[in-house]
Amino acid sequence: MPAKTTEHSDAPVRLTLKSPLNGRFMRADGSEYACALWRISTNNADLSLTNDSIAINSDDHIIAYIDGVGRLEGAVISTQRDEFTLQLQHTPHQKNKLAAKIDWLSKNSSQQQPEQRRHTRHTPARTEAVLTLDDGSTHACKILDLSLSGAAVVTALRPPLRSIVTLGNTQAKVMRHFDDGIGIEFLVLQTDLPKD
Repeated sequence: MPAKTTEHSDAPVRLTLKSPLNGRFMRADGSEYACALWRISTNNADLSLTNDSIAINSDDHIIAYIDGVGRLEGAVISTQRDEFTLQLQHTPHQKNKLAAKIDWLSKNSSQQQPEQRRHTRHTPARTEAVLTLDDGSTHACKILDLSLSGAAVVTALRPPLRSIVTLGNTQAKVMRHFDDGIGIEFLVLQTDLPKD
C-alpha cells in the first residue's frame, strides 16, 4: 500500500473505506482516468487505478472527483504499483468542509469503517492456502493475517479491485493491492475462521 505519511496532530482519524468510492482524476496534461478512493484524511488521500495501466509519478499534480466526496486536489507523494497517495492542497475553508464530509461518512454509512480494524487479526498456524479467481483458476498462496471479516494474502496475483475470489471455501471481495499481495473482505462475516 502507499507509504504511511505523517498526519498533523489536529487531523481527524483517517477513514478507510470498506467499499472504495469510485471517481475520476485528471493529470496536468488533461488526460483523465478512472480511480477509486480507499482511504482519506484532511491531509492525504489514498487512491488506486481501476481500469487503466499508467505510470503515476511523485510530484504529479492531480485533480480527482470522487463520488460522495467531491473534488480533491494535490500532489502525488508516494506510489506503489497501481496505488498512489495525494498530499491534499486546499484552503482552510475547504479543509473544514472535507473534515465534515469525512465525519459524515464515518457516522452515516454502514459501508464505511474507521481506520481501526473492527475485528482482531492474527497469523494462522497454517498459512498455506488456495486462492480461486473468478475465472475458476486456482493458485497457491499464503495467509499473512486473518480475521472474521477478511484477510491479507501473499500472492503475485493482482485480481481487479472489487472482483470476487475464494480463499479456501470462503468467497471474498478484493479490496486493495499491496506490495506482497492483496487484501480481501469476506462476503459473509465468519463465525469461525475459514479453513483451507
